[in-house]
Amino acid sequence: MAKKTPSLADLTLNKGAGSPVRAGLSPTEEPEQSPKRKGQTLRLDEGAWKQLKHLATDKGVSAHDLLIEAVNDLFRKYGKPPIA
Repeated sequence: MAKKTPSLADLTLNKGAGSPVRAGLSPTEEPEQSPKRKGQTLRLDEGAWKQLKHLATDKGVSAHDLLIEAVNDLFRKYGKPPIA
């Protein structure tokens, strides 16, 4: 008998348990907890986007890591703790 492919419902929130169900985990396994994060879209012109990607490559880090660094620098500039 062929193994059933998980449906989208299998990969979304398990309403009964209140925690996400991830592919490969049994219902009794707890997924690892990660800090709560919210998303924010940033739109850059093409030149700035390319420069960010080049800088990330040069530094050997992700563009996301550079943007987090920039947000923390902005917080410091305005006297806020760097918590991003």
